[in-house]
Formats: sequence, structure tokens, C-alpha cells
Amino acid sequence: MELRHLRHFVAVAETQHFGRAAARLGMAQPPLSQSIMRLEEQLGIKLLERTPRGVSLTPAGSALLAEAKPLIAQAELAERRVRQAADELASLSVAFVPMCALRIMPLAIQGLRKQWPGVDVRLIERGSALTVASVKNGSIDLGVVVTSAADVSGLESAVIERLRVVAAVPAKWPVATQRSIRIADLARYPLIMFPQQMSQPLFAAFEAARREEGLSPRVTQQARHPYTMLNLVAHELGVGLMLDSARYLPVEGVAYVDIEDVPAPSETEVSLVWADRPHKPYHRSMLDIMREIASPAPA
Repeated sequence: MELRHLRHFVAVAETQHFGRAAARLGMAQPPLSQSIMRLEEQLGIKLLERTPRGVSLTPAGSALLAEAKPLIAQAELAERRVRQAADELASLSVAFVPMCALRIMPLAIQGLRKQWPGVDVRLIERGSALTVASVKNGSIDLGVVVTSAADVSGLESAVIERLRVVAAVPAKWPVATQRSIRIADLARYPLIMFPQQMSQPLFAAFEAARREEGLSPRVTQQARHPYTMLNLVAHELGVGLMLDSARYLPVEGVAYVDIEDVPAPSETEVSLVWADRPHKPYHRSMLDIMREIASPAPA
């Protein structure tokens, strides 16, 4: 006996009507009648009596109904448990560069959990080059990288954000009330820099502005991690240069001011990368969700 035949039989037995049973099962009536006939042929026993009003159970049919219902319930329970176990093992790994996708990532995870509540999302902070290598070798499912910092050839990619540099300033300083500031004015304050910023066009612009004002360099501190820089800013040791994604980091004592004349090369393009290989459905869902959040709203 096949489980589907038993399901068909139970539906007919409980509704006592082929038409109503077919509607309940979401199938046409002729295939349902054929399924019951096959079941009776396999058993060599008549299970149902056809009547003008519908059907009635034979004694053998009543006995099968009593046995079939717990069998079907047990099969459905086994199916649910197997699916739950599969969901518990389902995972999605996403590597990302610090300070990138700070808005997109939490929203994307929330969206994925609504569609796939059993999927475990593992977030891993790492540099762009290592992230690309990990996506290529399959140890990471998705990557968020600075486009210019890694070779994404051989991977699928989509730009998800473009980040500008802003000034992180102590919230108690008068400059914190301004909506924007020019480099020449910002250069008067002591600077807190990331080491890699020292070789970038933005720092060169600050140095030029200071020379024009006859001021000596004033890089008072260097920080290697964003929260270190923000902590120093909060304690009024200077102003920092951060990607505008820092606005999504709630740090008390820090305000953000746009820089009016940031050199064009200072913009950071961030891409989502993935390998062109078969993916689980929830992998594809995460891709779609992140790209949808990143897409600009229609005008």
C-alpha cells in the first residue's frame, strides 16, 4: 500500500463522497477514483460501497480507516521532524568588511528570518581580499567587499552602496551643530586617523589646507579600529574621518558632519559577491533581499 492511496482513501471515507474528497485533496475526481480502485485491487478487498448519494464503508473499509489514520498521522509527524532537523542544520555564512553594509545587513537578516526562520546566519568580519578568496573556494556563501580592494573576477557581483567620508566630531564642540564643513575649516582641529588614511587623497587635501593656513600637521592619534576612533572622538581628543555608514553606530558623545569638498576618489564602493554555483533557496533569498534593500527608492 502506498501512503498516497491511504490518504485518498481516508478523505473519501471521511467525506463519504468522491467529489467532496477530491476538492479537499485539491485533485480531480477521476484520478481519485482510480487511486481507490488500485488500493482495492492491491488488497483484493472491496473497501467502499458506491451509493446514489455517495459512498459508504464496508466492514473491511472501516477496519482500514481505523488503521490508516494513525499511519498517516505518524508519517506527517516524521516529515515535520525531518524538515525541522534540516532547518536546524541550514546555515548561511556572510563575510563582510567592517563599516560596510551596516544598514543593509541587519535589515537583510530580519527579512531572511521572515522567509526562512530556521536558517542560521553566520556573520564573519574579514578583509576584502580574503573574503573574495573564501567565496571562490566555497568556504563562505556571500561576501561584502570594498570593490577596489579585491579582484572579483570570476564571481558574480552587485554594487550595494557607495560610502562617503564624513567628520566624526565631539558632540559637545560647536562644530557638531553644523550640517557641513569645508576641509580648510576642519583642518584646524586635531585629527585622529586610521593608518591607511595617511596615504589617501583626503589626507593629502588636509595637509594642503594646513600648509595654506601656515599650520603644522596635527595628527594627534592613530586608531586601527572604528570603535577606538569613535571612543577617542567622544573623549574630545580630536576629530576623525569615517565612512558615513558610521551614522548607524550609536556612540554617545559623537556627532557626524558632512565634508563639503571631499576629493572624488575618497568615495568607497561596496559590492556583494557570490559564486555562480548551485545555491540553496535561502541563499538566493538573501541575495535578492540585500539587492532590493540596496536599490534606490523610485522617485
